[in-house]
Amino acid sequence: MYQKTILLNQMAANHNEPNWFVPIERALEGLTTEQASEKSGDSNSIWEIVNHLIFWNERYLERFKGNSPVRKIESNDETFENENNQEWETVKKQLFSVLNDWAVALKEADDSIFEISAHEDRHDPWYSVLANINIHNAYHIGQIVEIRKSKGNWDSNKGVH
Repeated sequence: MYQKTILLNQMAANHNEPNWFVPIERALEGLTTEQASEKSGDSNSIWEIVNHLIFWNERYLERFKGNSPVRKIESNDETFENENNQEWETVKKQLFSVLNDWAVALKEADDSIFEISAHEDRHDPWYSVLANINIHNAYHIGQIVEIRKSKGNWDSNKGVH
């Protein structure tokens, strides 16, 4: 099915295959703990953005697999927190792992899942939700690259001048 192919290509572009923009693995490459933690004013740090990406990708992956999300949140602000006080390298690996798990789950999914609603309270079919997850990931990857550029720790040879 073409939807699956498009979504898998978008996921790969977000994760580790350079395409029209820098994938997250490249965007985080060489970033130190200190650089990932650095904040400017009220903006989120790169580390906080990565926590946020982990939260939402894991949450929707669980739903996609037919499981209910375990963690309840009061506000989206909570998703930027380092929930388990993990080290930076562990957090990066966790993000890369969930993105890989998404690709595997999608490859193995029956095509009929794309028409099934992803939410109990409204009809948002999975193909639409997955497209929005990919857009969300790409948006935050752009933020990360822009933060790195503003802090002077981006190597333009990795893409995006």
